[in-house]
Amino acid sequence: MNHNLKDILRKFRNKKLLTQLFTVMVAFSGILMTVVSMVVNHQTTATFLKNNNLIYTNTLEVSIKTLDTLFSGFHNSLTHITYDASIVDSVVTPKPLNSVANYQVWSVLNGYCQETEGMEEIYLYIRETSQILTSTYEKCSLDFFRERDLVDRHFASRPSTVLLKSGRTTSIEIYKGRVYMVRDFPLNGKKGLGTLFMKMKSSVLYDALEAAQTSYSHLLAYDNDFNPLFPGMLDYEKVPEGFIEMIPGYIKEGKNTVYSENQHYYFCQSNQTGINLVLLVDDMAFMPSSRMVLMNSLPYFALILILSTLLSVCVLYLSYMPVQKLKKMVSSEDSGGNSADGKNEWDYLTESFLKISNHKYQLDYILSNMIPKISKEFYFDLLNGKPMDIPYIQNILTNISSPLNTENPCKVITLTFRDFVEPILRHQFADSLNQILRRNSDGICRYVLQQIDDSLYAVIIQFDADLGYSKITDFEIKLEQSFFQSTDDRRNGVLLEIGPKCSSIQNVSFSYQESLERLARQKYPSQNAKEKSVSTEEDSVKFNYHFFQLQMKSISALIMKGDTDSALKKALHICHTLPHDGNPEEICRAYEYYRLAFLNTLASYRITDSDEKEYAFLFDPEPYSDKCAGSPICMQEFMVPFCTAAVNLLSEKYLKQQHKYLIRAKRCIEENYADPNLSLNLLADQCKTTTSYLSRLFKESFGINFVDYLNQYRIEKAKELLLSTGKPIKEIASTTGFNSQQNFIRVFKKHTGTTPGQFKSEKVHTN
Repeated sequence: MNHNLKDILRKFRNKKLLTQLFTVMVAFSGILMTVVSMVVNHQTTATFLKNNNLIYTNTLEVSIKTLDTLFSGFHNSLTHITYDASIVDSVVTPKPLNSVANYQVWSVLNGYCQETEGMEEIYLYIRETSQILTSTYEKCSLDFFRERDLVDRHFASRPSTVLLKSGRTTSIEIYKGRVYMVRDFPLNGKKGLGTLFMKMKSSVLYDALEAAQTSYSHLLAYDNDFNPLFPGMLDYEKVPEGFIEMIPGYIKEGKNTVYSENQHYYFCQSNQTGINLVLLVDDMAFMPSSRMVLMNSLPYFALILILSTLLSVCVLYLSYMPVQKLKKMVSSEDSGGNSADGKNEWDYLTESFLKISNHKYQLDYILSNMIPKISKEFYFDLLNGKPMDIPYIQNILTNISSPLNTENPCKVITLTFRDFVEPILRHQFADSLNQILRRNSDGICRYVLQQIDDSLYAVIIQFDADLGYSKITDFEIKLEQSFFQSTDDRRNGVLLEIGPKCSSIQNVSFSYQESLERLARQKYPSQNAKEKSVSTEEDSVKFNYHFFQLQMKSISALIMKGDTDSALKKALHICHTLPHDGNPEEICRAYEYYRLAFLNTLASYRITDSDEKEYAFLFDPEPYSDKCAGSPICMQEFMVPFCTAAVNLLSEKYLKQQHKYLIRAKRCIEENYADPNLSLNLLADQCKTTTSYLSRLFKESFGINFVDYLNQYRIEKAKELLLSTGKPIKEIASTTGFNSQQNFIRVFKKHTGTTPGQFKSEKVHTN
């Protein structure tokens, strides 16, 4: 019997019950989790769609009210025109086509076009004489009118879309893809003596609808007969063929939304104008993300795991434990026999675990591929001044096994090449610099070589804390000599610069930016640049005005990219990383340089004051209180809100200056500033807007009116000509758009404080 039991146990061991039990439970749990995920996904999607039904219904109602408001405003404008005495006189007592009295009619029509931005042109049709007078001072008979079909169609058929307000009726008609508002007066229909045709700017109406559109929704407008209202501006092909004809039936049934082919269609009709709006919403955009489904499913997953675990324990207890007891019984009876002829389940699991542990090299392989990538991104952010705290920097340096630390002083070496140097030679030069550093760095420094791009390498060098200035200088000289000796006759193609010393690796971007400045001056030397020999005890980062101007360039660049958060972090990072253990007077002077650099940048955006209270303190002539004199901590407490307010103000002004009309106007000024006839009216025509609106944009965005902006631009161009050419002042005045030499001198002195001749002589004498 014992022999049979051993055979049973041996078969049982070969079955590996634990493995099979674990597999079944995992499969069972996986199936349950999949089903739960599908249910949760369906419920989450249904909840999203239900919530968005209300949101988009409200959006459609707001849009239709916006259109009603616009059309009501134009309706009121037409009403005012019909009350004008000259207009009433022209239709009641028609004048000949060439009568002088028509000039008053033209003036009235043109005035209303200028006052109302949405009007493009107004036609007055005098029924008795079949005359047409337009807001553009045109006159003709109906037979020769360019839009005669519009007039004929108006009287031939009753308009389908009308606006009735205060007893006055205005029809809305579509002609050649444009929207017209038409008013018969003094009475409607055949009793009208005259008719006003207002040609509207479709862009104004379209802008009112554009705000309701998103990347996953599309808004379409139709007239009362469901003809496209803006066929040239809206994409009406997004609606399936034949669907629009079905909407009147849905409206009669009391429906305001229909679902078809993964899209929701919301529709609404204006009670005032009869205009219909249809909003298409792509429901696929509201599908919940995997992360959201997972977060909603976690409680159910936890319950499934708990139940699976309990079930596994029960099965294990009822099936596996009795067999284990039986095995022990057999082992005790046959203790002298060989019990190593098979493996039990625990031995098998232990052996499997050891096999997995022996595959440790796989994890090492993964880490060896991840660390270089992390290291490269970290050093790149460090060199480019990404704000990072000391503990974070130290943690990354430890994880990537970097030779650098956060305490000792650092410098940056930058290496670049001229354009004719081949890529292979560039790598050879970089390897040569790496080898020279390896040979000469023992006992002096530690370093990291980082490739920035195909033509630029940066080396972060960190010196020992107790290393003297003379040893550092000797090391740099030896390094340069060894490197350029290794390049031989190819030295002309290689450029190398060593930046100034900074106090810690947190400020290494200051040394890097300064070395890039030196590298740029070496690679692209200015013809007028004079060699400057600066004798300092130690070449280290100087917190002077030039240093802060350099930092402001990178902050401004982030603002122009639209990354205001990063710009603010960098501004505050500079404020917090200024040294506090030196001469208090010098530290306070550095903070003052920082403030002046910000003010200079604000002035370059034409911001010299602000009407908003939260920004007014930026331009205070006495920003510090008496207690801040000589106190770096007090200065820092002031600069933190100062930097925050200045960055936010710069961001707001930059966004305003990116208005499409201003961009178009500035481009027109740059191209036509030499034209003495350049005016605000011409710019408004180019931008297709009104002069009053464009003038207000200039004032709000630049703080000055159009004339001052144009004169400032012309004066800057005149300065360039005065310093770079020998042209006489009269010719420069003509070249820069001034109509006389006297006017040029007057405007030049107003903006610069000196005459052109004095300006030129002072600059020549200074150079």
